[in-house]
Amino acid sequence: MSIKTTIINPPQIFTKSQIASGVTPPLGVAYLASYLIKHGYPVQVIDALGENPEQTVSFRKGSFLRGLTFKEIIDRIDSDSRLVGISNLFTFAYPAVEELYQEIHRQHPDKKIILGGPHPSALYEEILLDHPEVSYVFRGKEGEQNLLKLVMYFDGKLKFEELTGIASRNERGDVIALKDTVRIENLEKENMPFPDRDLLPMENYIKAQEGHGPSSGRWTTILTTRGCPYGCTFCESRQTKWVARTAQDVVDEMEECMGRWGITEFHFEDDNMTFEKRRTLAICDEIVKRKINVKWQTPNGIRASRIDEEVLVKMKESGCVHITIAPESGSPKVLEDIVKKGGDFDLDQLKKCGSFAHKIGLKVAAFFVLGLPGETKEDIRMTISYAKELAKVGIDEAVFGLFIPLPGTPLWDEVKEKRIGMDFLDLLSVGDMTKSLSWSDYITDEELQAYRRKAYMAFQITRMVYHPVVFLKTFVNVLRDVETTKTERTLRQYLKRFNIKAKKYINN
Repeated sequence: MSIKTTIINPPQIFTKSQIASGVTPPLGVAYLASYLIKHGYPVQVIDALGENPEQTVSFRKGSFLRGLTFKEIIDRIDSDSRLVGISNLFTFAYPAVEELYQEIHRQHPDKKIILGGPHPSALYEEILLDHPEVSYVFRGKEGEQNLLKLVMYFDGKLKFEELTGIASRNERGDVIALKDTVRIENLEKENMPFPDRDLLPMENYIKAQEGHGPSSGRWTTILTTRGCPYGCTFCESRQTKWVARTAQDVVDEMEECMGRWGITEFHFEDDNMTFEKRRTLAICDEIVKRKINVKWQTPNGIRASRIDEEVLVKMKESGCVHITIAPESGSPKVLEDIVKKGGDFDLDQLKKCGSFAHKIGLKVAAFFVLGLPGETKEDIRMTISYAKELAKVGIDEAVFGLFIPLPGTPLWDEVKEKRIGMDFLDLLSVGDMTKSLSWSDYITDEELQAYRRKAYMAFQITRMVYHPVVFLKTFVNVLRDVETTKTERTLRQYLKRFNIKAKKYINN
């Protein structure tokens, strides 16, 4: 009998003041499942968030869990599953993952528990030392080969020393890390099958209308590349090999989604989709050539230095409606000395990119990070000033996120001793509008909160003065329950969380 694996996408953790939470299909989980199935092994997927995104329960420190309860998850685990894998993307979500795997172990002590994702990958040693419930932790940026080899090991087809990308314990209880897995170079369907969306509650995601970016109609997420070669010091994907799918393979997946689920809008969640200009143009040309009538956007961000007017025009012609660019800061010192954004990055070029995108009819969002270690008040004032310049040239929205240190990044190593005993739940401040956590010695938590409010107000007031019609349209769209920007999506989420019915105000 083949070894069966259960893969869990855990409940979402959030606070009611969050602007960063959303309900998006877990493509990583779906890729793991499709890869195992391709190689003949059965898989069960429990998508705790997607199965019941309307259900919330109180967790800790004012936070909530969204989705299936721990009991509901455990009751759904197939009795014949020998391995239970849990995805842990975000550090602030680890406390919920920790409680979940502890409860699974209590109920199913015979099942081997595996953790995967950026957080456990970076902190595998302390997790394995402190938590005997966890048998294996995946290391690295990809999990498909790691999981397949582990399943084959339990199936008697590989020896333990043949496994890669895995950390575990030996007979003495010492943590051992096996050699790294070689990066998958061929992402085409014959080698890396499309993520198995049949195992996800797709209709629930479409209905929720809470994408990473603004969503309308029948939408889903998609990935066309893996990795990012740049060295941003706060990012978990930094300096990883950039591997891309062909335009034909990408558009094949789009057509499959259109045919099977009626998808009309795609959200490209790549870390660096537009890194190679020729491939970006090829995707646009392939969409146009096949006469596919879709909308698409890049809510996870694209690097402005890798696109020009030709690319933006092609993107618009092929259905792109919204792009996100990431200046991170308006201070050259922060960009060069703290973030280390990279030599080809230029704030003036980014502003020109955003301005041109606005002129041809694309919605544009700009993402900033505040509260970085070493950042000064003057640096933040420069960021606010730069954000106002973006508002003048037509950028539709700005997001002022707060820095949080992520394990495995250079800035984590720099600040991890600063708040000894820190609860990972405190990192929910990244998108919480009522809390601020400063990692700079020059700015207090309270000052950072005040600067964040000032940044939002300065951007919106400038936008109102220079673009009053589009400014007012934001509020009209929210009242009509429509979203064309991330700001409108966030406002709609707020109304929903606090049970405010926007449409009733314009229907009366």
